[in-house]
Amino acid sequence: MAFLLGILAVITFLLSFQLKSRRNILIVNLTSRFLYILQYLVLGAFEGAVLDFMGFLSSFVARYKEKPFFARHFIWIIGIINLCLVAVGLVLYENIFSLFAIFGIVFEVTALWLTREKNIRILSLVAAPFWLVYNFVNGAYGSVIGNVLVIVSILIAMFRLDFKKRT
Repeated sequence: MAFLLGILAVITFLLSFQLKSRRNILIVNLTSRFLYILQYLVLGAFEGAVLDFMGFLSSFVARYKEKPFFARHFIWIIGIINLCLVAVGLVLYENIFSLFAIFGIVFEVTALWLTREKNIRILSLVAAPFWLVYNFVNGAYGSVIGNVLVIVSILIAMFRLDFKKRT
């Protein structure tokens, strides 16, 4: 069951990087996060589930980034969210690999608060290897395969949407 949930999470996560609009990236990312949470719960990787749940909430809130309150307090909001992620991650700390989940979620969540899709992809690319290690250590092999595919997908999207010369 965990493998299937991981594969479904990966497919939706991969799809998100092929989308052009920030809004669509966020919506598909929320779906993916929910599937990852279920996978971690089935595996008993409680730390990953909680951090991804917090990422889910942060992604949901990030949809309102353009609202005046969020725009005015952008730096503070990102700082507080990341501080909460790190604090919860440290409270749930199990071993050195817990740090990989913390770094992975901080980079992913921060990426979703960015405006430019190119920057979202870059920061998400930084996050992927952290999750790859965490997933491998916790036996989330569907997600490990997915992490490799996510890296490839982001690189393809960066080439196709960010670096390819427009004609």
